[in-house]
Amino acid sequence: MVETAVMANNPPKLMITPSKYLGTALMLCLCTLLSRYAICQSESSPPVSQTPTHVRHKPKGLLVPYHGIISAVDKNAKTFTIEGRRDSRVLKIIEGTPITKGGETATIDDLNKDDEVTGSYLKDADGTLLARTVKIGPVKRKETPTPTPTASPRR
Repeated sequence: MVETAVMANNPPKLMITPSKYLGTALMLCLCTLLSRYAICQSESSPPVSQTPTHVRHKPKGLLVPYHGIISAVDKNAKTFTIEGRRDSRVLKIIEGTPITKGGETATIDDLNKDDEVTGSYLKDADGTLLARTVKIGPVKRKETPTPTPTASPRR
């Protein structure tokens, strides 16, 4: 008969897995699953010859406000130029750009030299300024009532 001696001061040790190894294993599994999805996704996309040639142009980015006087309008190219304090800017009107004049819907034919315009634009990847809104006419400022002078208390 074989006896096993257990020492009282030395209990059996359990294997402890460090959390970084567990995290690495989970990330490896996640990457494997996602790469399988990406491979399947790329195979299901249509060939380049079947993609539509007319895609609505919807640039993304931060809207930049503008205000100025129109110095030139090119209705064929759908652009207008506004003079700024430092330099002039050429803005291109794209499909879906709302143009208003006096609160009513307008068209590029309503843009004329020396008109005051305000709105916002986006800068395209090639540097073209794409008008997102165009408002023709002077800016209407909110009227603030002038404060009435009040008598200061006498001492």
